[in-house]
Amino acid sequence: MFSRIAVDFHLHFYRDYDPEIFWQALCRNLAGDAIARLDDRIPLQRLALLTEAPGCDWFRRWAAPGAALPGGYSFAATSEPYSLALSANREILALIVRGRQIITAERLEVLTAGDFPAVEDGLPLARVLEALAAAGALAIIPWGAGKWLGGRGRLLRRLASTPAPPRVFLADNPARPCFWPAPRAFRMMERQGRPVLRGSDPLPLPGEERRAGSFASRFEAEFDPLRPLASLLKLLDGNALIRDLGRPDGVFTFFSRQIGLRLRT
Repeated sequence: MFSRIAVDFHLHFYRDYDPEIFWQALCRNLAGDAIARLDDRIPLQRLALLTEAPGCDWFRRWAAPGAALPGGYSFAATSEPYSLALSANREILALIVRGRQIITAERLEVLTAGDFPAVEDGLPLARVLEALAAAGALAIIPWGAGKWLGGRGRLLRRLASTPAPPRVFLADNPARPCFWPAPRAFRMMERQGRPVLRGSDPLPLPGEERRAGSFASRFEAEFDPLRPLASLLKLLDGNALIRDLGRPDGVFTFFSRQIGLRLRT
């Protein structure tokens, strides 16, 4: 089915979130103005990669038979064991893919999704990417404030300047504020024909659930909602045209979120 596909490549759900607000925001944000102005005759597919740290397993809870959500939401199985369809009033609203967040020895994040191998935290970036590539799994390295500078920045530029393993991508998020230039590694990776992906990356702070889906990538292509991850990987493997959805944080939002995160820890 030819569709418009809006994808949040970096979504978290935290214990203190209001789940009803979270799902409402995800669906609303992934159908933002940039999508709504397009041809309504082309169906819209909303998709999110739920990236969970070790010890978190919201996906398994949601996939349990009979699991109920507030607000009349419910989950149904797809043809993939690692994806779910979020529904309300018998209408499929979004597709959620199980994912994992891996912390490397360099304190960089690597996101993966679907049928991925067991990879421990604390391994060097190169070993993490090798393990995911050997399994044919997705590997996404998201931007982080302060994490892409110095030696880690040089490491990422080396990665971006040489042929990267299959299905390795860099990703942006709204926490890179409007005044912060895009890192050189983004441009270098794009020259390899790898698009820079986007994800909302909500933080474990009050009200952050409203940011779900607010920073995303969008495609127009053939898509099978029963096999959402397989369809997405096919798009990425084929260098499908990708467009941006959402805006980066402004100065006030950037600093307030950073302060809030540090006060929490």
